[in-house]
Order: sequence, then structure tokens, then C-alpha cells
Amino acid sequence: MPDPDPEPAQALPPLSQVMGELTGAVYMPSFLSTIAHNASMILLPLFALQFDNGAALAAIMLGVRGLGVMLADVPAGVLVSKFGDKWVMIAGIIILILVSLGAAFCASPLALTAVALAAGIGTGLWTIARLTYITDTVALQQRGRIIAVMAGVHRASALIGPILAGITVQAHGYPAAFVLCALFYLLTLAVLLRYAKDTRGSRARHPMPLIQVITRHRRTFAGAGTVMIILQFLRSARVWIIPVWGAALGLDEATIGLVFSASSLVDMLMFYPAGWMLDHLGRKVALTPALIILSAAIALLPLTASLWTYAACAVLTGLGNGFSTGIFMTLGGDFAPRQGRGEFLGVWRLVGDIGMAAGPFLIGGVAQASSVVLAGGATGALGAASLIILWRSVPEPLRSHAMPVTGSKTDS
Repeated sequence: MPDPDPEPAQALPPLSQVMGELTGAVYMPSFLSTIAHNASMILLPLFALQFDNGAALAAIMLGVRGLGVMLADVPAGVLVSKFGDKWVMIAGIIILILVSLGAAFCASPLALTAVALAAGIGTGLWTIARLTYITDTVALQQRGRIIAVMAGVHRASALIGPILAGITVQAHGYPAAFVLCALFYLLTLAVLLRYAKDTRGSRARHPMPLIQVITRHRRTFAGAGTVMIILQFLRSARVWIIPVWGAALGLDEATIGLVFSASSLVDMLMFYPAGWMLDHLGRKVALTPALIILSAAIALLPLTASLWTYAACAVLTGLGNGFSTGIFMTLGGDFAPRQGRGEFLGVWRLVGDIGMAAGPFLIGGVAQASSVVLAGGATGALGAASLIILWRSVPEPLRSHAMPVTGSKTDS
């Protein structure tokens, strides 16, 4: 498998300095936009329930939004190579502002469906451009911690968005809640305009036809890409199986929600250890416990018969998912070549989105055809298979690059 184009070895600045420089360009915009994103993820399906056939429309809203993200993945990578990270990030956020305002005035299911699709497209542009921005500005040896911290920011702000959405809807209705989302996106835009740097100068000279990117890096997509598809599948399976099996045990919604919150808390607290492992022990070493724990916990969950064993397995899924914090974006940045970087990351993101989108349908289909126990076991076996692929077919990115001297003892 060909390695990505090597980055020249050089002394690294202290990690604290890098994080400080990214606060305005990455961390703060991510925090603000994720609040709006998670609020809208609650608002769209709930608002859909106000129309006829609301339950089916609610499911369609999430599916169409995911489709919009997938449609934007590859074009976003091409646009990044042509116009630069900063301006594609800005374009994505502007779309999300307009979409949020449009949702406030939706009066039909068709209009709401169009809003959901556009929201997915805006999210796809923002996500790809942000990842390429990090890849362009952060050295490989610090990238894992930088991305893991960003993932931790996502998890923290994800707890805020739904609460704000619920309170605003109760007090002022859905239009006001969507306007609130638009305001958060507007704040994101203001921060980006102030702090994000234009990095297109270094990459605009290195475009590559999309088909050439896919052909040249086909072994990366076949090996590491397959592992990422399975990881995203496992993550989707976790979100699906915890509430489904809790209901099968006869637990009420409040109890299931509390268990899932405990699992999510453990997941969130793992962001820094996961980032440290990525940069100090290697990407493959960091991903191994994630695949083992997440696969085993999902397989064991349908075998539980009490609240405490159910909760323990659910928390274990959070621990496993926590070990994988930032791995998808980190590996994407690692393997992305300097020539055709934006195009590569667009395809890479599409690979992951396929796994995320297919997960609930596949595991739900197996459960429908047989049982939740068999679905959990099959998912666990798939995770075990991904471990074999990981260690047989995926190179360790850190070993392919000379480790430069760091600017601080704490970074070594």
C-alpha cells in the first residue's frame, strides 16, 4: 500500500501553542456549529411529526440529511482543492444559516425534505473543509491529539444542543428554535471570518483528477477504508442496539436514556487518552482496544437480562467508542497525499459515511429476520474481522515518517 506523500521532518511547536492557534479557526467554530447541528438533529424529526404521516417523515428527515452529506463529500473535496479550506468552510456554514432560517418557515413535507437535504450538503462541505484545514496546518505527530480534542468538543457541545432546542420549542415554538440554530451558525461564520487562515496557496498547485486519486490510493481505500466502514458500522450499531434491547428488557424511556447518557459520558471522557494513544503509541494500537471492546460489548448486550448487566455493557460500548475518538479523521489526514489532498479526503469521508448510513439498516434487517441476539453476535464477529484487516493490510502512519524534535518535553 503506498504511503502518503511524506511531510518534511522539522521541529514541532509545543502542542499548547498549536491548540491555541486552532482555537479560533477550529475549536470555537466546531463548538458553536455542533450545538446548532445537534439541536437541528432533534428539531427536524420532531417538527416532521407535526405533518401527516409524521413518524415516517421523521425517519425520512434523518435519512435525507445523511444522503445530503454523502452527496457533498466528494464535491467538497474537489472544491477545497480549487478554492481552499477557509472558503469552503464558510460556504458550508452560510448554507446552514440559510437552511435553518428556511426551516423556520416550512409549511409542507416537501419543503422540509428539501431543507434536510440542503442541511446535509452544508454539513458535508463544512466537515470536509475543516478536516483538510487541520491536515494542512497540523503536523502528523500532533494530529491525533488535535483531532481528539475537537471530537471531545463535539461530544460536550452535543449535550447542549438538544437541551436548548427542547427549551426553546416549549417556550417559543419551532420557528424560534430554528432561528436560534441560525444564530449559532452565524456566530460560527463570524469566528471563521476572523480567525481561519487561507491555506489554498500550498495545495491549489497540487490538484489531481478524482479517478486518479481513487486509482492511485485504491489499496488504502480497500484496506484502511474497509476498517473504517466497519468501525462506523459498529458506532451505528451501538446507537441502535442500546435503546432497542433496553425496550426488550421492559425498561422505561427514562431509564434507557439515563443508561445511554452514562455510556455517552464515558465516551466523552476518553477524548484525551485516545488522542495521546494516537500520537504516542500509534494509530493501530489506539484503534485495537476500540474494536475489541466495542465489538464484544455489542455482542454481549443482547445476552444481558437485568438492568445492571445491561447498563454495564452499554457503558462498555461507550468506553470502546471513546478509544476510537478522532481515529477516522486522523487516519484520513495521515493517508491524504499532498497532491489531490482535498479529493482524497472527500472520497475518504464518503467511505465512512457509507458505513454510518448502512449500519442501522443492516443490523436492523438481521434482527428483523432472526433476533437481536444474532444481530449483536454478527456485529461482534464483523468487528473481529476488522482487527485482522487492520493488522494485515493497514500500515502504521507514524512509522512512515521521521519523528521530528518537539518544541516541548510534554509533547514527546
